[in-house]
Amino acid sequence: MKDDVQKTIFRTLIIFVFGVALWIGFLFLNACGFTLTCKRGAALVDRTPVPTLIPATLPVQSRFMPTSVVPPTLTGAEAETQTAGPGAEEIARPSNPGGPGGAIDLTGDIAAGEKNFATNCVVCHAAKGVGGIPNPGSTDGTVPELNPIDSTLKDKDYKTFATNIDLFIQHGSTPEGTSPVFRMPAWGDTNGLTQQQIADVIAYVISLNP
Repeated sequence: MKDDVQKTIFRTLIIFVFGVALWIGFLFLNACGFTLTCKRGAALVDRTPVPTLIPATLPVQSRFMPTSVVPPTLTGAEAETQTAGPGAEEIARPSNPGGPGGAIDLTGDIAAGEKNFATNCVVCHAAKGVGGIPNPGSTDGTVPELNPIDSTLKDKDYKTFATNIDLFIQHGSTPEGTSPVFRMPAWGDTNGLTQQQIADVIAYVISLNP
């Protein structure tokens, strides 16, 4: 009787071990097939499909995209040479190059400017700048009047108005024409007038053109 129980237990263990081995073998074959590398057991890689768009329709990479260019802020004479806007009349400028002088940062005295104007400017621009002085050889035929002054030089902003006049007084200008008799002297460049005297003359000319 005892021998029968032992045989039964032994037989059961053998069947159990064989069943476990059989189950493991089944799982291995199902996962790896008949190979020891078990490639089928590796993690699947989710690959992106190859684009089918033609090159011309592919998105443009950022490095090929044009960047917006912000125009630089102009200062001094560069800013003054710009027109007021599309379709606006170009601001008159002297033929001689150069930027504004120190006079535009000074406070001009109208009375002193009137005296300097009478001493140095009347011969070409007439009393109170009304003009009418002939200038043979120039395209216009006369010296430009300052009263009223060229409308493109006027501005509601005093410093802008003063700068427009200052450029002519500082650097002078030669009128268009074959051989003009009168030419605007460069009062500032030649130190013919001090910066304060130029500021005074500017204040006087602006007073003639309120």
